Amino acid sequence: MTDLRIIHAYRHLYRAVLHAVHFSKPARYVARDQLRRGFRDEKAKFDARSIARTLRFLEAAARTRGLEHTILKNLLTTAFFRYSESHISWKLYELAQQQRR
Repeated sequence: MTDLRIIHAYRHLYRAVLHAVHFSKPARYVARDQLRRGFRDEKAKFDARSIARTLRFLEAAARTRGLEHTILKNLLTTAFFRYSESHISWKLYELAQQQRR
């Protein structure tokens, strides 16, 4: 994972995602988590063409609020609610632990 191409691809994709979502709070964290998960996957392969296509898509989403922006917004909203349903907050976890005692 120390390959310089992979590090640069991650940084370019992350920067493009931040610009595409206009640094909005819930979307930037969901996108960051998905990007991390993808780059930490051991079965993932480095494909320069797909990264270039993704960068073009993200740049188009950042440029105008057109179709690309709407698609990205819907994908990140869906991912956010999928994660929030399966994730229990630390406050609820602590409350459940105290009630067990």
